Amino acid sequence: MKCPFCNNEMEQGFLQGMRRVAWVKNQHKVSLLPKQGEILLENNTFRDFVFSAWICKKCKKIVVDYSDKEVQEG
Repeated sequence: MKCPFCNNEMEQGFLQGMRRVAWVKNQHKVSLLPKQGEILLENNTFRDFVFSAWICKKCKKIVVDYSDKEVQEG
């Protein structure tokens, strides 16, 4: 995949972590449910999360694919 920012070739891998992942418009205290316009990508106390992702080490950007996830929108 070509980087949408610098057109450099990106390296495929995974973004992984623990517990909760959400896309938010503004930083705020973590809440149980997503606020309007936000997307809760993962919310699990007992399992890690894994997303397919591509990294551009040149411009330090990561593109994440969450098309296979059941998300909750606020």
